[in-house]
Amino acid sequence: MELNRFKILNFGLILKNKENTYNCSYLDEISISGLFLRSKISVFQKSLSRNYTTLKKIFSYSVIQPMVTNIEYNKLKTFGFFPLEATSDKKMLEELKKLVEWSNSNDFKMQKASDEIFNIRVKELKYFMANTSPTTRLEFEAGYFVLEKFLEFAAS
Repeated sequence: MELNRFKILNFGLILKNKENTYNCSYLDEISISGLFLRSKISVFQKSLSRNYTTLKKIFSYSVIQPMVTNIEYNKLKTFGFFPLEATSDKKMLEELKKLVEWSNSNDFKMQKASDEIFNIRVKELKYFMANTSPTTRLEFEAGYFVLEKFLEFAAS
């Protein structure tokens, strides 16, 4: 199964391949730009997003990326987050909303936790994209796809 193109619609994201169309179920109703205002995304999240999109344009995931450590997975578990491969599109949108809210809170600990979790998520995505093929990505939940589109949105 070879990917032909991505389409970003006003009301959702659709990934098209030769045989069928993969729809992100939750994203058909709403768009990422409708959920998040660029002004609410923290500077740290924007800089990570820019770094990610720059690496994607230059290297196209051919660079070996480090794995997420068990300590980082445990940090995700303490806040109720699943690994990226097991995160659905709806759950990822909820997590991103939560991280943006935490980064805008007045509590320094919540801001720090938001930045750490976002950093872990970007690290997970880099490793996932570098070590899986497009055909095997379709077997996992669509959370990685939502995270990637959010990073592209935040970087622009």
